[in-house]
Amino acid sequence: MRYDLTIVALATVMLLTGVAAPAHAHRYVHEVVPGETISTIAKRYHLSPAQIRKQNRLTSDVLRAGRKLKIQTKVPSRSRFRVAITVKAGDTLASLAKANKLSVSLLRRLNPKVRSPLHLGDKIWVVREGVAPAGGVNGLYSLESGPGFEVLDRRRAWGTMLTVSRVAEVLSTHYMKYPDAPPLLVGDISRKGGGFLSPHRSHRRGRDVDIRYPLLKPDKRYVPATADTWDLKRTWSLIRAFIKTGDVEYIFVDYKLQKTLHAYAQKKGLSEEQLLELFQYPRHRRAMTGIIRHEKGHKTHFHVRFKVGEGMGPTS
Repeated sequence: MRYDLTIVALATVMLLTGVAAPAHAHRYVHEVVPGETISTIAKRYHLSPAQIRKQNRLTSDVLRAGRKLKIQTKVPSRSRFRVAITVKAGDTLASLAKANKLSVSLLRRLNPKVRSPLHLGDKIWVVREGVAPAGGVNGLYSLESGPGFEVLDRRRAWGTMLTVSRVAEVLSTHYMKYPDAPPLLVGDISRKGGGFLSPHRSHRRGRDVDIRYPLLKPDKRYVPATADTWDLKRTWSLIRAFIKTGDVEYIFVDYKLQKTLHAYAQKKGLSEEQLLELFQYPRHRRAMTGIIRHEKGHKTHFHVRFKVGEGMGPTS
């Protein structure tokens, strides 16, 4: 396989010739349903709980069902709304819950005055999800496999020029440092036109990239990082290299794996001040601090989110 190493130089030139685009805010009105918390609502809109509190001047985390929150976010999100449906012959709470992808308990909480059996013509409140946001993005670039790394699916590996250039640069440099190591596997970034990419909540704007943890033995399966499989030395070298570019906003790593990385970084001589700046650990996994943070689903790979690059076109 022939690798084109000109992509990094080309990326640098294109970075210098672009024109910055303004950030766009997406606004939603979110009606609280029974059982929701500030944390679950924040995840839906890619915000922190603190941002939800600030935007709505909340002084308590207790949310009353039916309350409407004003949401402003940079990431297009899936809308959700409450609608009333009319009971038809044969309808039951169980059948309506199944048809609307709700639990029976939630359906009861949405309709506290309704009793079984249902009566023909009754009005029942249900919650429905809106369509997945298109979130189209112009000006994304394809990441090709390079020396020491393999792109697993080119159709899902489109990113901003900043993302593509930094990934190619860091992974190629990593290969020169570890030429005999198994190739690194690059997973999803975004679709060619951006927008919703199942099963992710992010990966819509070309700024997010999944990279499998370096393993001691090559394996294309989703292998959890453990003491028996994980190449800890290469992992830390790689994550540090991404952070040193200055272009990374966050790196998502499972909290338990953070603990191991934290201990390794400490042994390598990082000061307490540096560790606090880089790691969310040992603070609570919900603490919104540190570049390296916990996010569910990152036991087999880490997730790099790049900053908005000037002249890169997409800005959120």
